[in-house]
Amino acid sequence: MGFYVPAELHCGYKNIEKKRHFQQIDLDLPAPLPTHLPLKPLKTLAFPHELTSLSDTLKREGKSLGFVPTMGALHEGHLSLVREAKSKNDVVVASIFVNPTQFNDPKDFERYPRVVEEDQRMLESAGCDVLFLPSVKDMYPDDASQQAVSFGFLETVLEGAHRPGHFSGVGMVVKRLFEIVKPSTAYFGSKDYQQVMVIRSLVEQFSIPVEIIAMPTIRESDGLAMSSRNRLLSAEERTIALALSKALFTAKENYPSQSIPELLQHAIATLSRPDIRLEYFVICDGDTLREITDKSQTKNPVALVAAHVGKVRLIDNLGLGRAVNSEQ
Repeated sequence: MGFYVPAELHCGYKNIEKKRHFQQIDLDLPAPLPTHLPLKPLKTLAFPHELTSLSDTLKREGKSLGFVPTMGALHEGHLSLVREAKSKNDVVVASIFVNPTQFNDPKDFERYPRVVEEDQRMLESAGCDVLFLPSVKDMYPDDASQQAVSFGFLETVLEGAHRPGHFSGVGMVVKRLFEIVKPSTAYFGSKDYQQVMVIRSLVEQFSIPVEIIAMPTIRESDGLAMSSRNRLLSAEERTIALALSKALFTAKENYPSQSIPELLQHAIATLSRPDIRLEYFVICDGDTLREITDKSQTKNPVALVAAHVGKVRLIDNLGLGRAVNSEQ
């Protein structure tokens, strides 16, 4: 899917100290290194200079480098990105780094699943060539590496509004990763729809020479969008969480026959239940992320939802302007 980033999204550096909701980074956090490394062909690197040197060598040899940044706790959605990168590039690098600067809730950061050795086996099976596994201290060694990035309108709505400072942290870590990895192409999942728009804005803002590829959301057989956070759900909570994707697909099915207000009313009523804490269900112009009230306002309608099921916060989205059995 292509994304248009409007010219009004003025972006620029901000001093990180001015970010009211930003959490101080603990540079002494240990690297999430495994107790043993998997056998080749997966090569694991922990230090930025090692990966940059490898990337420079590949470029001199005229080889392309595909990059899949992750926070670990991998699932089939991540592996589909690796396989796509493998099919289009000479070398594929994946990173695992649970980035503290994008968590506005310290408890959420602590709860985020970490299963590095399992992730390594999965990456190897998917054909990944190199795993970058840095520590917080190596990712953010000085003040210059901790400069926050502003994304204008995009960081004021939806995820930006509900998670203050989140996209500033995302921009910070992705810019740093692009500087280290120097990829030809980087691959992201469309489940994080707004994040992909933010990353495209980042690349445009700093003229980073990388192509951004957004791949379709991968779902379980029952429709639940694959997410690293799903493993934090109990069996009962997972069943409850299905209401999010069902609301999206119902909106898609009814889009030709119902108005935007009718679609929203039905979806919000469906998700307004004691076991779900709904943050938002909106229908937006998929090119600008501005909410719409009438179908004439966009040719690319997208429904986006965020809700808490138990202690787990989940997000999902679905393009509404195509056939019901198609993604994005």
